[in-house]
Amino acid sequence: MIRTAISIFVAFGLILGVAIYETNHIESVFTLFRNAVIALYDKTEGKTATYEDGTAVERLWEEQKRTLHVWIPHTSIQEVDYQLYDAVGCLYMQDYENALPKLEVLLGMCENIPSAYTFRIENIF
Repeated sequence: MIRTAISIFVAFGLILGVAIYETNHIESVFTLFRNAVIALYDKTEGKTATYEDGTAVERLWEEQKRTLHVWIPHTSIQEVDYQLYDAVGCLYMQDYENALPKLEVLLGMCENIPSAYTFRIENIF
C-alpha cells in the first residue's frame, strides 16, 4: 500500500516536472525567436533589412526548432517555416511591403503557439 502511494506521488512529480520543463522551454525558445523577428521587422519597416538579416533569423530558428519537434506538432513548426522562408524570400527581392505582413504573422505565432501549451484552464478543458 505504501509503495503504491509512493509510486503514484513519484509518477505525479515526474509528470509535473516534465510539464513545467516543457512550458518553460517552449516559452524561452519562442521569446528568443520573437525578439529576433521583432528586430527583423523593425529593420524591414525602415527598409534597411537585408537578405543576410533574414538568413540570420532563419539560422536561429533552425537551431531552436530541433528541440521543439519533441514538444509541439510538426504542423506548427512547418507553418513558422513557411512564413519565415516566405518573408526572407521577400527580403531577397527587397520587397519590404510583402515581407512585413509575413513577419507580423510570425510575431502572432510567437505569442499563440506557446500560449497553447501553458498550464491554463482553457487548455485543460
